[in-house]
Amino acid sequence: MTAPLHDHPANRLLLHLSRVLWLTLCGCLWVAAPFAQAGTTPPCQAPCQTDLAGTWRFLPGNLVGAPQFDPAQRRPDAQWRDIRVPANWHLEGIDHSGVAWYRKEFEAPAAAPATRALLQFGGIDYFADVWLNGRYLGAHEGYFEAFAFDVTHALRPGQRNELVVRVDSPVEHPSAWSLRKRLIKGIFSHHDTRPGGAWSTRGQEQNTGGIWSEVTLRFGQPLVLDEPQVRSRVDTAAGTVAATVTLGTWSDTRRPTPPAELELTFTPHNFTGRSYRERRAWPVAAGHTHQSIDIALPAAELWWPAELGQPHLYRVQATLRSGGRVLDQRETVTGLREVRVDPRTQQWHVNGQRLFLRGTNYIPTQWLAEMDSGAYRRDIALMRAAHVNAVRVHAHVGDRRWYRACDEAGLLVWQDFPLQWGYTDSPEFQTEAQRQVAAMVRTLDSHPSIIAWSLHNEPPWDAWWMKYKYPDYDPHQNRVLDDDLERTVRHLDSSRYVHKASTSGEHQWQGWYSGHWTDFNKPTTHALVTEFGAQALPGIASLRRLFNEDNLFPDTDKKLEAWQYHNFQPDETFKNAKISKGKNIHAFIANSQTYQARLIQLAAESLRRQKYHPVGAIFQFMFVEDWPSMNWGVVDYWRVPKAGYDALARAYQPLLPSIEWDQEQPAAGSVATFTLWLVNDTLQSHTALAYAWRLACNGKTLAEDQFTAAVEADAATRLRRIESPALPPGSCTLRATVTSAQGTPLADNQHDFNVL
Repeated sequence: MTAPLHDHPANRLLLHLSRVLWLTLCGCLWVAAPFAQAGTTPPCQAPCQTDLAGTWRFLPGNLVGAPQFDPAQRRPDAQWRDIRVPANWHLEGIDHSGVAWYRKEFEAPAAAPATRALLQFGGIDYFADVWLNGRYLGAHEGYFEAFAFDVTHALRPGQRNELVVRVDSPVEHPSAWSLRKRLIKGIFSHHDTRPGGAWSTRGQEQNTGGIWSEVTLRFGQPLVLDEPQVRSRVDTAAGTVAATVTLGTWSDTRRPTPPAELELTFTPHNFTGRSYRERRAWPVAAGHTHQSIDIALPAAELWWPAELGQPHLYRVQATLRSGGRVLDQRETVTGLREVRVDPRTQQWHVNGQRLFLRGTNYIPTQWLAEMDSGAYRRDIALMRAAHVNAVRVHAHVGDRRWYRACDEAGLLVWQDFPLQWGYTDSPEFQTEAQRQVAAMVRTLDSHPSIIAWSLHNEPPWDAWWMKYKYPDYDPHQNRVLDDDLERTVRHLDSSRYVHKASTSGEHQWQGWYSGHWTDFNKPTTHALVTEFGAQALPGIASLRRLFNEDNLFPDTDKKLEAWQYHNFQPDETFKNAKISKGKNIHAFIANSQTYQARLIQLAAESLRRQKYHPVGAIFQFMFVEDWPSMNWGVVDYWRVPKAGYDALARAYQPLLPSIEWDQEQPAAGSVATFTLWLVNDTLQSHTALAYAWRLACNGKTLAEDQFTAAVEADAATRLRRIESPALPPGSCTLRATVTSAQGTPLADNQHDFNVL
């Protein structure tokens, strides 16, 4: 028996050969009981597909040499349990890390002669080995990538079949945890929002392992197509639109495939318009091969972010025929657009139109099988209502359904590769990272919503703070890895921006990890801000789903320990942010949510007032909580908004009457000054807006005024400075509203403050 790949940085080739030898032996020993001819499954009229989702059998533990490999001593079926596929095993109530076995018996449809069969997995976390009817098919590493095996000669058409999958989702070995990790899982293995947090000894609990995405059998005759990959090529200056479509084919290596003709169609998917069709001879090579075709699309409709236009999508269908017979047919949905960015200024252009990115960071869940298309659309609706136009998929690759929902909604996506903090610099790891980053680009290439690839979040070579956490910290660690990944992705995709690393300088944590929240009043030197924010407790109803009444208020160290497991950071809350716990949990919730809301509003408004001088893109951290916890989300795990959500929505209005202030708590009797701004992210300039402001303290109006204001399209304009009368002690609000010349309300904003 070989040691797991993740436990030793030894020669990967030697490990692979010994592993294959063992797995082949296991496959020979796994002799399934004879299956009778069923004769009840209708023939498959290829191309067709069989879904293998549903109830499988599951047994945790490493069964190497166990008797169930021997049919004469087969382990009793009662020792296996039912499990749903697709699902992460944690969602099925199984608390397990490491090796587990899946088994599925199914009746395969009868197949016509020359039919090829492909077994497709949408995603398995993390290592997988696969057998069909005792024949070993192969192995796969990585949680997000779809993969497939040609099972034509292992499948028993019209009979019962047995599919077995060995899944290994280990914890990182203590020698690697947490600076020199070996699993490319990003936030699913090491992050502040993991169960147990980032730095706790419990930070690898509630494992994400399992067959979390679909499993299907696909049939073609005599070949099988992969889903088309489409990359648009738009030159708005020249007025040309084209696409490159890459097709993968699986055909028999034992006999030649007949000459084929490819028919490629682009048909409007979510609008009415012109279709495009291309036909040409298509040479089919033996085995699993890829070929590309270029197609011109004159006068095609472009995909736009929702803020700039309509997200036009095309359904791309590829059909291979021979002698008038359809060999296989696959389709995908894509959009056509051009994205340009100046890496220095971070000024973004989509189809030639400049756009300021008002973004957020997003981890929908710790267990990807938990989400479905409806859940993604619900989250996007919440984002759109908060005027978010861009989302950073934070240090992980998500479910394809998420990206399809973003395509449909016109929501821009900044896509991270799953590297979070430190990883081993072994040659074996670098090779695997190169393979997986190429898989990320290939998998997601067709999605027009994706505008950027970012390859590493806070790598050691940029994270100066690691020298205080790790005695053996190396400031050069992972630099070669990230340089190589950047070169690889630039070579694979020249149509998108490639960001080598999301660095500490982009992460502005004033008021949480350092400094004071009012430091956001100071100008920034960074054109790109990929993180800013603060924690906040969820509301009382959600908090009661986390803790019983005894632990609901953290007034002892033991209770605080339970809170910390759910990501609560006491030092940052009490020492840095100086949030008062108050006399009871209701006061603590109010204080916590108020702090998060005030910080987010100040940070977002200040950064937006610096629009293009120098700021071009901002991403609040983060949008939702990804498990039952209390962290940086402005919407909790059960999708209940906090006060920070309303603050984000207010500060992210495309047309924003922004209020600049410099005193957090002015003294009674003093005079406060404010500067009024108009920030305009729309394409429309305004010359005669009615701008009104009103200052009230303790419910009584102290001062108010109205004037005519103007602002250019896609600009930020400083309007005027105002001065208050002498302020009384108490609660005050300065409210600003903007209406059109015709009296239509366009935007409003307010700044709340206390007078001592």
